[in-house]
Amino acid sequence: MKALRFLSIVLLTPIVFLACSKDEATSKPPTTSVEGDWIGNYGFGSEAPQIYFRLNIKSGGVIEELNKSGQSKGSGTWTLSGNTFKAKYKWTILSGSTYSVQATLNTATGQLSGTWGYDDNPSDGGKFVVSK
Repeated sequence: MKALRFLSIVLLTPIVFLACSKDEATSKPPTTSVEGDWIGNYGFGSEAPQIYFRLNIKSGGVIEELNKSGQSKGSGTWTLSGNTFKAKYKWTILSGSTYSVQATLNTATGQLSGTWGYDDNPSDGGKFVVSK
């Protein structure tokens, strides 16, 4: 009888651990870090985004808009609350030009999509979409 009980414990123990590890792996949502190089397009007003747009989102809340060569056009700060991304930055090219963006981070597609605008209004300029 003891041998049968021991054999049952030996056979069932791995099944319990395997079942638990599968539950943990499938219950975690996919995560996409917002930090990194994001490339896409923006548009004016209600136009579809078609103009090159690139953001370098750095750790510590620092953001840069980059040109096609990877040189900084301006810098500022960003925040992420849940899946809502907000940023405000100032161009170094045209002093006094300040832009704001607000977007949704879609972890399933790996995209930031939202609106951009002038100064403190993140929606009076147009739409944008970027991907890593």
